[in-house]
Amino acid sequence: MSEIQELRKKLIEAKKLILDGFTEQGIELLSKIITPNNIKESNWVICNIIDTASCDAVVKILDSLGKIFNITACANIKRVIYCYASFNKMSEYVDLALNAIITSNRKDYLDKLYSDIKEIPNINPEFLFKIGQAYRKLGAIRESNELLRKACESGLKEACENIKEITSRIM
Repeated sequence: MSEIQELRKKLIEAKKLILDGFTEQGIELLSKIITPNNIKESNWVICNIIDTASCDAVVKILDSLGKIFNITACANIKRVIYCYASFNKMSEYVDLALNAIITSNRKDYLDKLYSDIKEIPNINPEFLFKIGQAYRKLGAIRESNELLRKACESGLKEACENIKEITSRIM
């Protein structure tokens, strides 16, 4: 069996552990098999995990090993934000994911994301604020203002200040 085939086999084994609920063992296996020399051949596994694993597993894996992967290459990048929002936990991966959405000019991703996260009870208003800022960067001012207003109403002072700044520019 070639090195690449052996790597794939171990990555699939780690992914299976994670999907079967053995997240810590999957993380441990990933940390042993992924090296700077094989990261390009290994990055698909994080995208696959983001797509299919529980949000708990996604957050644990990114918090443990996220720095070695390029999550911006993943098609379902918005799920990273959703998973962290589900735990009301801010992370650099939320910012990375939002920047990837902005860079790819995917307002539709923000629309779907907002539709999903507004169902989360007691969501951290910082998520609303960050998504509102992303909408603004994509030129969706109405959606941006709506989210900033909701973040402000939830007590996030930074969102209130942004609303005042916008209002003063308009007048």
